[in-house]
Amino acid sequence: MGGFLLSMMIPYIVTLVWSGQVEVRRTGLFYSGDMVMVEGEEMDAENFLIYVLAEQIGTEAPAQAKEAQAIAARTNLYKTMDQTQSSLAEDLGIQYLSLAEMKEDFGDEFSQVYQEYKDAVSATAGLVLTYEGELIDALFHRASAGKTRTMGEEFPYLVSVESNDQLCDGYLTVMDFSGQKLAEAVNGIDSGRQVSAEGISEKIQIVNREDTGYVTAVQIDQQLFTGDELAGALELPSTAFSFSALEDGVRITCTGSGHGYGLSQTGASRMAEEGKTKEEILSYYYPGTEITLRQEQKN
Repeated sequence: MGGFLLSMMIPYIVTLVWSGQVEVRRTGLFYSGDMVMVEGEEMDAENFLIYVLAEQIGTEAPAQAKEAQAIAARTNLYKTMDQTQSSLAEDLGIQYLSLAEMKEDFGDEFSQVYQEYKDAVSATAGLVLTYEGELIDALFHRASAGKTRTMGEEFPYLVSVESNDQLCDGYLTVMDFSGQKLAEAVNGIDSGRQVSAEGISEKIQIVNREDTGYVTAVQIDQQLFTGDELAGALELPSTAFSFSALEDGVRITCTGSGHGYGLSQTGASRMAEEGKTKEEILSYYYPGTEITLRQEQKN
């Protein structure tokens, strides 16, 4: 038992500062004791988070943005493990880059990039986001349409906030569809809701749009679709879209990337560049939440 406790403290340097308080500084990977089975190999959840982080956020993100993402990723990982009661990576439904994929994707920069992701996990060892003592659904997306979205009363920490995402590469997307291609894509959603390609640009109407710019309902040729259904069928980057008529089809202009709920990775990077800490970033995008240690949350 004593050896186990000692091994848990290896990643920390503990010093007594002049105030008499104990200061804990993380210096390496923390071993949580929660294991994940990844492609036949058992590894600690903290180690698995390196691969998750490599999938979720780009290498260009500042360190504080990566660390904020690491806390969100850890929260989602542990919440999913608790809910599924499974340690198999394929059961968790969390995407990650394997070591081989990371080496292929990053090439000569692999060692440096791997260390940056590892540092982000190490710097946030064991930290999770909670609301009233419970792990949150730490939703995130690449870039909002200028404001993040409110999820609903069940998720009081997922509320709309301003987000500086307009300078994101790919923030504005313009896609043209012929009437035929648009109808084919929409008709693939549900065999019970079919639309005609003829004059389709005159038969599209946005029925409901949130004040954040995201579309929740669209009517096409008397058939009703959700914004998510249409975005999925047309492979749009977000549901913050608008239509304009073309001679033989429709032009769709789309802003942002992702569902728009929770943390905007672009906004987080902007905040980090302005000197904001991971704590400030997370409290801004998940208001009312607390950053706590996983072990404290479990107990």
